[in-house]
Amino acid sequence: MDKEKLMALLRNPKKFRKQAEQPSAQSQTQATQKAPASRALLIACAVVAALLLMTVWFVSNARNRADNITAFLDPSVLKGLAVDADFNPNSGTRYIQIREGQDRNVSVQELGSTLPVISRYNYRALTPNNYKIIGEAPYALTINVSSNIDDPDLLRYLFNNDNTAKAFIARADVAPLLQDPAALAKAAADTARVNAFLSNETVQQVLQSPELVNALAGSRLFSYMIISKAVKYYRDRPAEAVRLINSNPSLAALKQNPNVRKAVTENTYLKNIAATLLK
Repeated sequence: MDKEKLMALLRNPKKFRKQAEQPSAQSQTQATQKAPASRALLIACAVVAALLLMTVWFVSNARNRADNITAFLDPSVLKGLAVDADFNPNSGTRYIQIREGQDRNVSVQELGSTLPVISRYNYRALTPNNYKIIGEAPYALTINVSSNIDDPDLLRYLFNNDNTAKAFIARADVAPLLQDPAALAKAAADTARVNAFLSNETVQQVLQSPELVNALAGSRLFSYMIISKAVKYYRDRPAEAVRLINSNPSLAALKQNPNVRKAVTENTYLKNIAATLLK
């Protein structure tokens, strides 16, 4: 150390200690470069942690919604789902004459290539149009029933959906049968057609389940059919209805099904004529 620096050190030793403690310019540059990298790493870790927490929350929330479907089906929660004694969706309905030869099949292509299928995880997320498609597209309702054959509560929810029920009874292959007693009688007398329907695997599974038969028989979809013009004609004439049923062995056999008998005797619209229908 030269003489001048030595004298300066002796005059002001604190100044020289501070200078010695300060890092070099190169060290400061390296520290400055490391700081942003450290912050970026911390931010990335925080984002990942937040995403994990959000994922866990969504999964947990979805499971809770699925597990609590029974609560959502409570009539006090979903007012209007239960079929009341005075429920009459036919009020204000205008009947339209269906011309002979009209195509009675609904084209799936016109409705979209993807058919919505209800589940415990999506039943609240489906749009009104989704439920409408389930009702009007060929085989869509059967597919939904088949996919949830072990979940009567969910199917009860589906059968009570107004968009599904109205779309089903408005189908070109269903509406004419519900509007014309003669057309309904002709369909009931078609043994091959009735056998093909009743032998369907999904239909058989429904008929063998007390819960599923009860879910369908007490639904709005079934009520719409029961109060239709054609069915009401036979409800007002139960003896004629019995003759129509007995004329087809497959329909007559349904009277021996305990699930069907129970559903008929408990149905709001049929219980007063159940004794006649089931004899």
